[in-house]
Amino acid sequence: MSARPIPLSDAIAREKRRALTEGTVADALGSVGGVVVVVCVAYAHSQHLALLAWACGMLLVLAGQFAFPRLVARASDAGFLSGYAALGVVLGLAWAFCAVLVRPDNFGFEAFVVLALCVVFTAGSVFNAHHPPMLYGFQIAGQGSLALVYALRGGTLNWGIAAGFAILMWTLIGYGRAFHRGFVRAIELGFENARLVGELTAKTQALEQANMAKTRFLASASHDLRQPLHAISLLIGLLGERARGLGVEDLVQRIGQSTEAMESLLSGILDISRLDAGVERPEPAALPVRELLARLERQFAPLAAARGLSLRTHASAHWVRSDRVLLTRMLDNLVANALRYTERGGVLIGVRPHGEGLAFEVWDSGIGIPAEQFDAVFQEFVQLHNPQRDRSLGLGLGLSIVRRTAELLGHRVELRSRPGRGSMFRIVVPRSAPAAVAEPPPMAPLAAEAFAGLRVLVVDDEAPIRFALQGLLQAWGCEAIVAGDGADALARLAGGVPAPDAILCDYRFERGTGVEWVGRLREHLGEDVPALIVTGDVTASQLIDIAASDLPVMHKPVSPAALRAWLGRVALLSSAG
Repeated sequence: MSARPIPLSDAIAREKRRALTEGTVADALGSVGGVVVVVCVAYAHSQHLALLAWACGMLLVLAGQFAFPRLVARASDAGFLSGYAALGVVLGLAWAFCAVLVRPDNFGFEAFVVLALCVVFTAGSVFNAHHPPMLYGFQIAGQGSLALVYALRGGTLNWGIAAGFAILMWTLIGYGRAFHRGFVRAIELGFENARLVGELTAKTQALEQANMAKTRFLASASHDLRQPLHAISLLIGLLGERARGLGVEDLVQRIGQSTEAMESLLSGILDISRLDAGVERPEPAALPVRELLARLERQFAPLAAARGLSLRTHASAHWVRSDRVLLTRMLDNLVANALRYTERGGVLIGVRPHGEGLAFEVWDSGIGIPAEQFDAVFQEFVQLHNPQRDRSLGLGLGLSIVRRTAELLGHRVELRSRPGRGSMFRIVVPRSAPAAVAEPPPMAPLAAEAFAGLRVLVVDDEAPIRFALQGLLQAWGCEAIVAGDGADALARLAGGVPAPDAILCDYRFERGTGVEWVGRLREHLGEDVPALIVTGDVTASQLIDIAASDLPVMHKPVSPAALRAWLGRVALLSSAG
């Protein structure tokens, strides 16, 4: 007699409880790290008694969060979720109390605290979005209180900060609601799949539907999360420019490193989306094996040394024929994976003849993979040795990207492994004759003076992004013209604003796309002004549209260094013309 299925509402509550329980430790530890950073900075700028009281209170609340799943282990799912919603209110208020550490006459420290709180509430929205009452409690109690405090202080600057907190709160609640809808839809799809188990044809159709829903969900969540993360990345770059000489460069760098970790997770999703969309266009070329392995050694030797591992390469004078970017991405994923799952010994990267081609082989002395799991490890989000979903071990997308990229390039991927002894991943690539003319080395990053005076038109419908880009461009000596959409940009140009030397344009607008608006702006200007599409969209149709336009594209979040490099190329082209 089959077990009676539980109601959908109970299943959703159970999944929410599971997600919150599994994420509690990571969220609490991340918050402890945030408290430590704030205390280190605030020690020289705040009253020590107030700082001690706030820090102790925060640590007490975080200890309660850490212990909460165990304290209510026997409670019903509904009781657990109600308790966590109340905990969200307490956490939001505890972070909001950080504002009492700020003195009105210390603008630099106040700017740091405001930025730190924006990062905390943005990062927390991802975790809290599994349960909307907790999301509302955390955001409203936290950012709502901060907005009220700054509004009551009076003054244009305080009112602006209050408005900023209110806008960010509203935005993050909207993104969280969208994430939650996708989360619930994923659970509902699971129910539908379970109902169709036993019928091969129906089961196949359900799995295809689930895969499509997953892709849509990831694309939607990726776009929604990329917007605030892109703004944060730019604001960190702006803060770094303005904070020079103030003694907080190391802290700005640490915040940037945390943002880069979030960016790497989204980049994995983007790589999968681009491969699914079929917009990757391989550009085969003759590549020297020695150069490829030397780059791997330069990139990963510091990481191996930090983990106490050896990293050796065995190069040769052979050449292969492949796409430089795609082959490099595959090798990077394999070496990173080998280092990630190796605790003792090291990693060896070598190239040897294999049939009519050459085989890149990555050997490690790690934990190994059982033979029956060889196929599974190449699937998305599969991590055999990471049941706790430790984010430092990645998302489980690397090998899936390797497999899909190899299929696109026509290369073969092979795996050998013995549990407890290590693994060997092999990519078989066609041989090539040496290139007649060696490719020029990558250009060194240009100093800001190289493109000082460049007039740049920024078209983006997100006010925080426009603000950050305008500040960065001005810090680099450029003249920034900002517009909320294409129509606004055209109106400004028609009103007598000087013609730009370059255009930075978002892709998604309420009316029209970035590709369409760039075309209309160029038509109005009467010349093909260099333009860059900056987008957080990863859906197949949008990626195909951008690829068909032949416009260069960067995917949010974009680092300030990448923007500097592109502006440098624009400046070079302009001076050459």
